[in-house]
Amino acid sequence: MNNPTEFWEALLAAVRASGTCALLTVVESSGSSPGRPGFAMFVAPDGSIRGSIGGGSMEHKLVELARARLLAPHPLPLVKRQVHREGEGHDRSGMICSGEQVVTFHFLHTAHEEVLADIIASIRRSDGRFLALASTGLYLVDATTNPTDAAWCYSLPLGQRPCIAIIGGGHVGTALSQTMATLGFRVLQFDHRADLNTMENNRWAEEKHVVPFEHIEEQVPDDPQLYVAIVSFGYRTDEVVLRRLLRRRWKYLGLLGSQAKVDAMFTKLRADGYTQEELSRVHAPIGLPIHSRTPEEIAISIAAQIIAIKNQAG
Repeated sequence: MNNPTEFWEALLAAVRASGTCALLTVVESSGSSPGRPGFAMFVAPDGSIRGSIGGGSMEHKLVELARARLLAPHPLPLVKRQVHREGEGHDRSGMICSGEQVVTFHFLHTAHEEVLADIIASIRRSDGRFLALASTGLYLVDATTNPTDAAWCYSLPLGQRPCIAIIGGGHVGTALSQTMATLGFRVLQFDHRADLNTMENNRWAEEKHVVPFEHIEEQVPDDPQLYVAIVSFGYRTDEVVLRRLLRRRWKYLGLLGSQAKVDAMFTKLRADGYTQEELSRVHAPIGLPIHSRTPEEIAISIAAQIIAIKNQAG
């Protein structure tokens, strides 16, 4: 789910408003399955839905099942395997993308308000806890433990959103903040200019820091899973930042600028002892080559490149 906090807040509000909701969660997948572990949606008694477990005819069928179960007294959790292949004898989803996925159903009511509130708090703290989806209910646990009396149980991590550090508080940095936050990333933004209007008005970054770029390496978290986008004011500041971050390992390091600017900067860096192997780790010019012009278009090109890297293992 792209915005996990918002999803769980909406689910909690729906349970409080209607007294019950069906929670559908993808807990396993393989092959070309449209739903991946962590995809979730809820179905309210009035038929309204939020989220997705992969879409298509499969999702429609399972939503209808959830609606029917909501009408029954005291519906119990269940698990459904969905196979996306023609000719499948059992558990056929109606889709033909060749993968498989497993979806759990939990029927929540007002007694679940406390655990839902705990889930929201856990995500906000990024405390590394797990959501256990079991035949006996819904739990928040410290490890991937299986309740002893559960016939089935699946555990999913909570509060482990991908994080991006955006170096630059201008228009591109702000547009990128909005795009990445929409995609479920935790956004950190840095600039060396105080009282920068675009950065002050950026409501998508969870942290905003005014720091001297000459010491930026002291402020950016030292995390090999961090995505870093250098989109500062211009050539000079970009070079200052790149020199201080280049020799640390990141999940992604991108640099905004024209090919001519990148070539000139890399020539200087090579002359100063930076190796071609080090420079090859930088995505420069940043983003996919889609001829983007506006800050919003540039943000889309960067986000698409980052998503491709994030999902390449899948």
